[in-house]
Amino acid sequence: MVHNNYIKNFYEEICQNLDDNYKIILEHGRALQEDWIEYDQVKWEIEDSMKTLVNDLQKNTKLNLEEKIFEIYKYICLNYIYDANVLYFFRRDTSNPDNVKYISVDWYGRIVEQDWIESRKKHNRRICYEFSRFYAKAINQLIGNRSDIEAVLVGDKDNTHYVVGLIGQSYSIILDPDDFSSIKDLTRLKLGLTIKGIHILRDDKRIFSKIVDAYNKDKLTELQEIEDAKVNLKDKDLIEYFNVSIAALNKYDIDSQGFFEYVRLLIESEGIKIEKIWKVDTRLTAKEKRHERCLYFDYDNKTYLLDSINKTLTIVDINELDKSLFIFNPEQNEYSYYGG
Repeated sequence: MVHNNYIKNFYEEICQNLDDNYKIILEHGRALQEDWIEYDQVKWEIEDSMKTLVNDLQKNTKLNLEEKIFEIYKYICLNYIYDANVLYFFRRDTSNPDNVKYISVDWYGRIVEQDWIESRKKHNRRICYEFSRFYAKAINQLIGNRSDIEAVLVGDKDNTHYVVGLIGQSYSIILDPDDFSSIKDLTRLKLGLTIKGIHILRDDKRIFSKIVDAYNKDKLTELQEIEDAKVNLKDKDLIEYFNVSIAALNKYDIDSQGFFEYVRLLIESEGIKIEKIWKVDTRLTAKEKRHERCLYFDYDNKTYLLDSINKTLTIVDINELDKSLFIFNPEQNEYSYYGG
């Protein structure tokens, strides 16, 4: 556990590099009282699936601490997927037209009890609050009794996203495997692409930077087939370019959310306006409905649906979509707590 001054300095670095819309979340047992400090209501615990890995890393004498922290990051990205169902429950606040924002629902992963935790053991879908807690706990177990480094949580004040903050005498790092405004490292690493979710605020000795650079060396930022299609097809037949890109993605075992965010980026980068829509995922057997983000857009006098569950792009008549499966404006509804 680091001295409180480390945490204060880290917060200053966050404000300088990001802005002051963030807070630091700690486990209970500290005396630090600031308006940007929050003490978590949920106990941080390492997930059962990761305990063997963490124990093995503790015994490993060949890797240094930073390399071990990086190994856990890779494990998370390769073995978990993002639970986009949480975004279905976000509330869209349009009270200020100049500042439209989304409000998270606390009961979906942020403030939970044991029944939720037990339900989550049945699958590998997680959200930022969960990733951050068990990753920070794993890091702190590796750190042990050292007082020059610690993992904490960093969250925006609206509670829409949490990440791990690594506070060290030699560096300050943000570890974010599931940035839902971009293509997550949860997706990128499964595709063999470069890491983009590790944000280095300070690393004068390049301790962590060298590890990330070594991993990224010789890796692409985008799949080669998509790069080739961009050169050979995009200006000739845009829809065919999208379909070739979809075929390339479908060769990999990525989840619906990862598929959605990748193709969405390709579509929007062409200046096409999209509309988001949700689809009930009937493949899952949970007692509650689960939803995945899809989208549709107009192009060349046709309407196209990107179905992220079927992983297809098809021409549709939006008015004829099955309303029991497709939901257009979930933020207009209210939902009670359930499951996990």
